[in-house]
Amino acid sequence: MKNVLVVSALSQETEYIEEYLKDKNDWLKQKDGDFVNMIQDIHLYVKVLGVGKVNAAFQTADAIRDTNPDLIVNVGVAGGLADDLKRGSVAIGTDYVQVDMKTLLPENSPVIDSTPEHIVDGILEVAKANNISYRAGRIATGDFVLYERKKRRAIKKEFNPIAFDMETAAVAQVATAKKIDFVGIRSFSDMANKKTIGLLSKKDKVNESEKKLREAVFKIPAKLIIDYLVTTK
Repeated sequence: MKNVLVVSALSQETEYIEEYLKDKNDWLKQKDGDFVNMIQDIHLYVKVLGVGKVNAAFQTADAIRDTNPDLIVNVGVAGGLADDLKRGSVAIGTDYVQVDMKTLLPENSPVIDSTPEHIVDGILEVAKANNISYRAGRIATGDFVLYERKKRRAIKKEFNPIAFDMETAAVAQVATAKKIDFVGIRSFSDMANKKTIGLLSKKDKVNESEKKLREAVFKIPAKLIIDYLVTTK
């Protein structure tokens, strides 16, 4: 049986998984955060890590010990850095970088493996089939909310990422150290600009259209990985 560990920083980023699986006869809930698909031979574990790189790293290490996964998937929201895309689009990670990890010696830099090509290709096929707006590329991580124009521009210039968040590269680093395949899937909750603070602090007036967008932003990455798992041999 293939063990898959899906992790997120916030409960809102994975709570849709249970809702999505409950009407699917192939899936059986064992307990909270623990699902089995006997037909596809998949054991799915879901864990909320908390915000930031430290939470992401040590909670992932604990979850690996408890679940022995063959694949780790980090789902959730991110700031979009692909300027031709919009909020609600999805970043499918190919490789990962910590932008605030600066060392004097290259050998002290984090070792983070890229996502295997067959995993990226499989997720891309599911995204296309579901008419999801997406981009595959590098996901950048740092322990701060990105919204300042100057810092945004500098990160894009140095690292060329399509999205920025506070956990993905840390989870990827732990997965690499444990020799486990990893992929990050993040939807754009904001575009990492001056509007970000208002959006994330919920100070902006939320109309019906905005409410639906915010719901979709949390749901899409979770749906995407579940659909990928059941369509991949």
